[in-house]
Formats: sequence, C-alpha cells, structure tokens
Amino acid sequence: MTLEQMETILGRLGIEVVNVRGSEIQSYCPAHKERTGKDDRNPSWYINFETGAHICFSCDYRGSLYSLTAYLKDMKDNFGFFDYGQAKEWLEIPEDLSTVWERTTKVTVEPETPKITEAALKAFVNPPIEALKARGLTLESAIKYEILWDSNKSNWIIPIRDPYTKELMGWQEKGFTNRFFKNFPTGIVKSDALFGFKQLDGERVIVVESPLDVVRLDSVGITGGVAVFGAIISNQQVKLIKSAKQIFMAMDNDEAGKKSSIQMLKLAKEKGFEVWFFNYDGIDVKDVGAMSKAEILQGLETARHSLHGEKAIV
Repeated sequence: MTLEQMETILGRLGIEVVNVRGSEIQSYCPAHKERTGKDDRNPSWYINFETGAHICFSCDYRGSLYSLTAYLKDMKDNFGFFDYGQAKEWLEIPEDLSTVWERTTKVTVEPETPKITEAALKAFVNPPIEALKARGLTLESAIKYEILWDSNKSNWIIPIRDPYTKELMGWQEKGFTNRFFKNFPTGIVKSDALFGFKQLDGERVIVVESPLDVVRLDSVGITGGVAVFGAIISNQQVKLIKSAKQIFMAMDNDEAGKKSSIQMLKLAKEKGFEVWFFNYDGIDVKDVGAMSKAEILQGLETARHSLHGEKAIV
C-alpha cells in the first residue's frame, strides 16, 4: 500500500497524520484515553503504511490495520469480540495485498487475543438427539464433557480448558456433516490442553485423538478417555498422561496414528514408564469412535505392553 492510500484510510478512520518517517506514519494514539484515562498529547503512535502494523510506544496499544479498524468502528461478532472480517470488508483492500499483510503482521505484530469467559459458551446449546445418535453418543456423556452445539452452523463445539486451572481457553468447532475444523480464538495452543483431563476420576487413561471419541467411550460405559486434539502428542500432554497409573494408547489406526504410537513407545522405553497399546487386530475401523463396546473392550483386553509385550489386564 502507498503512503497516499494509507493516509486516505486513516482519514476515514478519523486519525490525523502528524508526521511521516520513512514507512512509518506518526499520530496520536486512538486508544490512549481508554487505556490510560488521558489523551495522547505527545504523539506516540505509529503505523507502517506498507504492512499495516501499528503500535503506541506509550500505552503499548498495538495490532494490525484490521484490529484498528474493528476497534474504532466497533465491529463485533455475536460473542462481543472484534470482528476482523467486517473490518477487512470495510477497508476494501485488494486480495493480493491483503494476503501479504496477513503474512507480514503475523510475524511483526503480537496478535490481540480476546479474553474468553464462560459466558461465551451460552451462545451454544446441547447437541440435538439426531447428531448424538449419528456418533453413538449419549446426551448424558455429552453434558459430562461439556460438548455443545452451534445451531446456526450445525457444528460441534468442544471446549478447550487449562488442565490445571480448568479455565476456559477457547473451543474447537467441528463440522457435523463435513470435515470442518476451526479453533477459537485463532492461534489457541491446543497442545497445552488434554481434553477429558478435568473429568478423570480413576487411575487409568485411554489416549485418543478426537475429543468426540472420548465422549463415545463414556457413552458405552468406558471411562478414563482423554484426547490430544490430533495425532501429535506434546511434551506437556505426555507429562499429564504420565500421571496415571495405567496408560492405554488408542491413537487412530492410520499412518499418523501409528507414527505417534511409535514415538510414545520410544519415549516410554527411554523414560521407563509403562504404556499399553490398543490392539486393532480383527477390527476393521480406524478409531474407537466407530467401534462397538465389544470391539473397544477387545482392543483394550488384548493391548500390548510397551516393555514386555504381554496382554493387558483391564
């Protein structure tokens, strides 16, 4: 974007250009009074007209042109958070330039992460019976694991919580009729969480990839399920999993799941902790979410020990 184009946008936003230094435009901080209680009398705010990144060196207000626009125009979504999509439409920035900006600002600007509260979940409802039946889930188990439903999009809503404080970090949206995934807020670190950790009440854990598979286990009367939100297990998740007295790995029966299980096997041998690996022999599906209770129990009862290879006792 040229200097003239950025000056035009700032004019539309009601921001006065005080000075220009190279690619930086200097002005009075538009958020200063709200953040400090006082007007910015000594212009300390700068925006780069090439990248759209901005910062106030006095109150530390910072972000992208999208966040600035959403803030000044009070553009918010249904949850009360700033809607950068609306801001992007309002700015009418060409798609090729927009792509460059999004890539640049991710590197140069710290994202503004909205504070997530329990109240945000009130926008969702309990999953409908037809959706639960399609996945073999019971409403009781869905409520136990706080699974919710977006009625507008027909998506599952899966809360992501801090395993120690139980504080809500955000949630994952999962499509009901398609392979749609979206994390809210964008950039949430799911690898710090372990779905189902809050509900553990025994000494055994069964590690799976998908949170809905945890709910499936509980729905057929098998407790202790936890999910790592995918095929990769982080060091933080391993630390949480190791706290259990008996660990079962039931990652998906596909290439990614097998690779993850092999990595856990190596780690178990190196660190000297015990792990049992779910046995998929004779079971023609890729995960426990698609199995009957009998098949799940079969896979657990014939699971192999990481160090000795003997069958499990469940």
